[in-house]
Amino acid sequence: MKKLFYAFVMMFAVFAMTSCGGQATPADAAKECIELLKAKDFKALVETIDYSQMKAEEQEQAKQMFLAMFDEKGSKMIDEKQGIVSYTLVSEEIAEDGKSAKVKYDITYGDGTTQTQIFELVLVDGVWKQQIKK
Repeated sequence: MKKLFYAFVMMFAVFAMTSCGGQATPADAAKECIELLKAKDFKALVETIDYSQMKAEEQEQAKQMFLAMFDEKGSKMIDEKQGIVSYTLVSEEIAEDGKSAKVKYDITYGDGTTQTQIFELVLVDGVWKQQIKK
């Protein structure tokens, strides 16, 4: 259960990072998300998530929820795994319509473990954002 939760937190952190800085490609956006996670810049990471399908009042609540979760659980997980030491792009698949993508990275931690992370991204106003599915 604990492993599943940590995987979910990591997935959320990485996947939830919607707009990861408006990079040119989905892989660049996912890379930016990993860098934010590595730096524990959760405030910036929360801004990489696509909230466009939510009402304005729900957006702020969601941001606060993600920030609290990343601060509490994400930071702890990264510390337990002794930080992110490297990551490698495995694949980048952009949908035919060019509006969504799946990016896969292998992330290696300081404790020697490696985790494959899949980022689901959507293009929002020219910026690749992480898409969080309910």
